[in-house]
Amino acid sequence: MERKILGWIQIVGGVLALLYPGGSLGFGGMMGMMGFGGVSMMGGWAVTILSLLFIVTGVHFVTEKR
Repeated sequence: MERKILGWIQIVGGVLALLYPGGSLGFGGMMGMMGFGGVSMMGGWAVTILSLLFIVTGVHFVTEKR
């Protein structure tokens, strides 16, 4: 798969993970857990850190020159 396409997939996935329940920036407080069984505080941080890592890696792939 081409690296730019992979980068965009990672960016979109990272943003979606931040926006939906489990990410600390998400709407989890407003919408409730909606069947996720109560994500612990550490679970929320883990999702946030991995999401940010995906976004940074995706930006690297999209902006690299080859």
